[in-house]
Amino acid sequence: MKKRTSRIAMAALSCLLAVFTSACSLIPGKDNASNPATPSISSTVDVNENYYSGLFPYKENKTRGMLSKLKSYRIDFSHLELGLMEIARETYKEDDYYFQEGQVIPANQVKAWLSSPSEDPAGLNPEKGGNLLVNVLEHDYLDKNSKKLSGIVLGLTLSPRYKDASGQDKMYSTDELRTKGEQLASHIVTKVHTLAPQIPMVVALYQVPDKSSTLVPGHFILTGTVNANESSVSKWQPIDEAYYLFPSDDVYKAYPQISLQYDKLMKQTQSFFGEYIGLTGVGRFMDGQLIEMNLTATAEYDSRTEVLQFTQYAATLIDQLFDKKVQVNLYVQSVNKPLAIYIRPANGEGYMHIYRQ
Repeated sequence: MKKRTSRIAMAALSCLLAVFTSACSLIPGKDNASNPATPSISSTVDVNENYYSGLFPYKENKTRGMLSKLKSYRIDFSHLELGLMEIARETYKEDDYYFQEGQVIPANQVKAWLSSPSEDPAGLNPEKGGNLLVNVLEHDYLDKNSKKLSGIVLGLTLSPRYKDASGQDKMYSTDELRTKGEQLASHIVTKVHTLAPQIPMVVALYQVPDKSSTLVPGHFILTGTVNANESSVSKWQPIDEAYYLFPSDDVYKAYPQISLQYDKLMKQTQSFFGEYIGLTGVGRFMDGQLIEMNLTATAEYDSRTEVLQFTQYAATLIDQLFDKKVQVNLYVQSVNKPLAIYIRPANGEGYMHIYRQ
């Protein structure tokens, strides 16, 4: 446990500055990415804390801010963006490519796609029954040698909710949503390839989260590849990604063993610390396997020594209860501010940081 506490400075740097340091790097990479990458996709998504370097000056996404106009839909934008990067890693390796916000698709084009045909001839949403396509997000990847655009990742956010002819609320099944998403993607990919000819693409379909919970994010359901010399998706690969709230009846029914592990963590921390308030978690499952657990512990005390003792104790329990293949992120907070974090990477050594202010 002393080894953990000695790494506070390292944790602070890695957790708070990782994204900024990576985004400002201009060091060129290896000379093995001069040709366009052939996109590849997988049904699994790896979780890691490696990030793409970026180019200066920073360019904002051309469609930034359009999400705020879709007030009837909740989109976990942070998960959508980071999830797209995780999917991109299989084709565009961090050592060979720079990341850049989308610069190819103009905002007016996305606005047109999000409309219905009666509102705009290019509209892709149905006239009645609610929107199917609720957002289009573009990420660009530039070759580190030439600094030229070498790949595009498109995230198409879809809503499964619609109203039938009688006005009743309905939900598309996952397979139905995948089929409809493929049809939308065919139109969008064709247009993007006229804007960026000979650029390979990866397309990911993302389902909006359930309105009933503000804690559980949306999830990816399908990915597809478009080779440089093609104008349509050549291969689709389903993704089985799901999120569950802990504690909840849903996760207990679906994954009773993992739910019991969480319950043991919650009860032991509560019994050890009298002033401890509560623990909530969100588990990420891929192909039925837990790959990431995000835990939030809310404490009513402000003593840094108590925070230290609690975080150390919780970290010990996490290492005992959760498989080493699972990345676990523990966030300790009071009602008004963060107090500590503990990160245990998958198959890696955990590290802790105590906030001093």
